[in-house]
Amino acid sequence: MYSRYISVAIIALLVALTVACAGPEAEKAIFVARETTAVKAEQSDRKVAAPATSELKPSDQQTDATPTTDVSTPSVTTTTLELRPWTLLAGGDVLLDRTEPEGIDPFLKVEPDLASAEVAIVNLEMAITERGEPYDKEFVFRAPGSAALTLAGAGIDVVSLANNHILDYGSIGLADTISVLDEVGILRPGAGSNNAEAYAPRVMTLDNGVRVAFVSATAVVPGGFASTAERPGVADAKWAIPRVLAAVRAAAAGNDVVVVSVHWGIERETCPNEDQRKLAAELIEAGASLILGHHPHVLQPIETFDRSVIAYSLGNFAWHPRYGITGDTGVLEIMFDGPYIEGYRFHPHVLDYQGGATPISSGERYDRIVDVIEGRCEQHDPEPPTTTEALGDGAIDSTPSTTAG
Repeated sequence: MYSRYISVAIIALLVALTVACAGPEAEKAIFVARETTAVKAEQSDRKVAAPATSELKPSDQQTDATPTTDVSTPSVTTTTLELRPWTLLAGGDVLLDRTEPEGIDPFLKVEPDLASAEVAIVNLEMAITERGEPYDKEFVFRAPGSAALTLAGAGIDVVSLANNHILDYGSIGLADTISVLDEVGILRPGAGSNNAEAYAPRVMTLDNGVRVAFVSATAVVPGGFASTAERPGVADAKWAIPRVLAAVRAAAAGNDVVVVSVHWGIERETCPNEDQRKLAAELIEAGASLILGHHPHVLQPIETFDRSVIAYSLGNFAWHPRYGITGDTGVLEIMFDGPYIEGYRFHPHVLDYQGGATPISSGERYDRIVDVIEGRCEQHDPEPPTTTEALGDGAIDSTPSTTAG
């Protein structure tokens, strides 16, 4: 009889271990998006008592968008959490090297208006400088100082500096970029004068008291681009992943929402690779609420994982004119209620003849965007590029998109 009881106990233990060890799998969109676009407007003031198990962070930071490197872990306190709807809008790679000298604003047609959200974030794929020597590679990008005003005027609050172009004009160009962004009040995670600054979360406290931390890193790291203890550079998500994860954990310990921007993947591939998926899972385990990917220069799927949202690639948002799949883009809208993601919606756009994002609502390109975003990506991988890319109307762009990002 005792042996039967022992057998039953062993079977029960094995079943429990099997369930406990089964890891979560990535899911398609499980959140319900609102029927209307969220804008900055009068919001409700309802409050709910925080769950006893939640580790809520006191709102002890100034309510402006001043960046901070304070990532200390606050003590757990019993408090109430103010839940009010707010939105974050995200776009992909931004390059203003042609539009800015010509006085063109590539963000004028974007819908929803980036300024309508509490937070708007993009990847800055260039230096903002008129100094420095160009890096020894085929493509180097920069725009004059007025580009910072264009970004701020569009309603952009945060730009990721962690990419393979931010040091195109050396440490001088990076320093100029940081200086002008600070002047206009744009947070700029992902690069800095040394390791401490490059990896440090940048924090914004919203009007409702929600603390949003931004961490950026790049897995595409040209030689000499990675920051060190004494050298300016980018946060490295290729050779220094543990440090990136530590930055995310620190951000999660002291803030309510953690947004991670990652430069990764393979150019022109519409499906994320295993390296992207593995790093995404690690970032979420470390505390990321939202992951925003860049670098492939095409859109890639949006997924949810453990109640976080992953946008593997948001494509070219303000770029040189593109009329093929590298011109498919859009705005990712994330709806929050206090610190909780409530849903998301993707707004399809295409690049116009000036390289600015323009909304679309039907047609073959719209259908292709929806396919890719919803995970039907394999069928839309483009053929390997030639040395030129047709721009339509007989025009030819000699910039091969495979090496420009």
